[in-house]
Amino acid sequence: MVKWNFIGKGSAFYPPYGNTGAYMVFKDTLYLLDCGETAFDILYRNVELPMVNNVYVILTHLHADHVGSLGTLISYFYCLRNIRIHVIHPETTVIRLLALMGLDGDTYEYSPALGENPLDLKAAPVKVPHVDNMECYGYLLSNSAETIYYSGDASQIPPGIKKMFLSGEIARIYQDTSIHRSPNPSHCYYEKLAEEIPPEHRKRVYCMHLDGPCEELLMKKGFQIVSTCSSCQAD
Repeated sequence: MVKWNFIGKGSAFYPPYGNTGAYMVFKDTLYLLDCGETAFDILYRNVELPMVNNVYVILTHLHADHVGSLGTLISYFYCLRNIRIHVIHPETTVIRLLALMGLDGDTYEYSPALGENPLDLKAAPVKVPHVDNMECYGYLLSNSAETIYYSGDASQIPPGIKKMFLSGEIARIYQDTSIHRSPNPSHCYYEKLAEEIPPEHRKRVYCMHLDGPCEELLMKKGFQIVSTCSSCQAD
């Protein structure tokens, strides 16, 4: 699979690490996992957007740190490039959200699922627990080379995903990870993650959406941390 480049690894409440999300470029096609408040700025400075002629944005859910600059991305490509980007999300609520931003369906292409695309990437949505008032999804992302799991925001790894991971069907997990314990968790507490994943498998789990500078703590547990480009974090 073409490498995913992380534009940030932070939670909504830890701006120094930027909004969590990732992108990859295949020929003239840009693929994007979420499009948070800091995403467009990072893409503008790190991707040759004038060379991009096709865009797929795969959304996990509609919190601002995951869709905050989606309207700007749509407007950039439609107004300046006459290109309608593809917005992928299982819930049509994204259409209503974009309408409130002044963007109608003529400015982008909406689909509940990722269809045919140049990389032949498959993105199967997996419903995950995050908050009670919004449907949220992780994704099984695959092509002919491998399958990975991207959690979005989730308080736990779904049992079916864990089973596939431990059996080797999933090469890597990218999991939002919190160091703050909550009685009503919306993100995966790191101790719970350690309970779920045996030590010998933790090197294939990449922690993201961090709510503080906790890399050393997580690495001592045997987990990996996603790497971001040098210009993707605040100084």
